Amino acid sequence: MKSLKETIQESFIVAMKAKDETAKSAISGVKAKITEAEKANGNKDLSDPEVIKVIAKAIKQRRESQEIYEKAGRGELAKKECDEACVLESFMPKQMSPQEITDSLIEIMQGFSGVVTNPNALMGKTIGEFNKRYTGRADIGTVKMLLSNLVEVG
Repeated sequence: MKSLKETIQESFIVAMKAKDETAKSAISGVKAKITEAEKANGNKDLSDPEVIKVIAKAIKQRRESQEIYEKAGRGELAKKECDEACVLESFMPKQMSPQEITDSLIEIMQGFSGVVTNPNALMGKTIGEFNKRYTGRADIGTVKMLLSNLVEVG
């Protein structure tokens, strides 16, 4: 089975051949970030979950830039950032629904039942475990919101 990094490289080649400037720019940028992360990691190849984190960060940066450009009235630059974020999102795992997130959080919290009694510690440990199991499959803000509802109720 191909690694995510190999899939990205193949997509870059396809974008170059198709002269798809948006995809080429987005993929090229994320490839550079992956290389940077590998150098910082002692020149070791990143695992798929690590590559997902790099992609997620690149998407977040593009969404933030898009918002800034929109506020500044620079529609063409905002659209470019949006288009590039969409290209990168195609490499991300399928996103979990709120119900799937909630079910997973409940399952994880049950594993800490009786072991962790402090609500803040329970939230921290649950989010940490969720991130390990479901890297890149849910927006962390949504996860925190759903978890806080569970901890208040539970």
